[in-house]
Amino acid sequence: MATDYTEFVQLAQELIAENGRDVTLQKLAATAADVTKPWKGAGTPTVAQTKAVPAVFVPASGSGLGRDIVKEELLDRVEQVALVAPTDVSLEGFHVILDDGVRWNIDWAQVLKPGATVVLYIFGVKR
Repeated sequence: MATDYTEFVQLAQELIAENGRDVTLQKLAATAADVTKPWKGAGTPTVAQTKAVPAVFVPASGSGLGRDIVKEELLDRVEQVALVAPTDVSLEGFHVILDDGVRWNIDWAQVLKPGATVVLYIFGVKR
């Protein structure tokens, strides 16, 4: 029998909306700088997709929540951890979080996903 996680998803969405702030996630794409010579690598990344969502940021250092949910080796690589509730769009594969003029690069992402239901996205971010 499958467990229904709808209440957990709704709780995550409510808590993050109440306690977080609006940010924009970006998924980047790059095409070859010269399509006739793709072996020379990608050109300047372009924004392939954006999604406005609320997010809560917790410290990656000290004894904050970040240390309780993510391995210490991952936390040593980032400045903060951003918690984002699920949306109508899968947020896996996004690269950047724009937060009131600050660009946070997503270093790693984890998904709390019991079964097929996404309950929470966890992003390790650094400038």
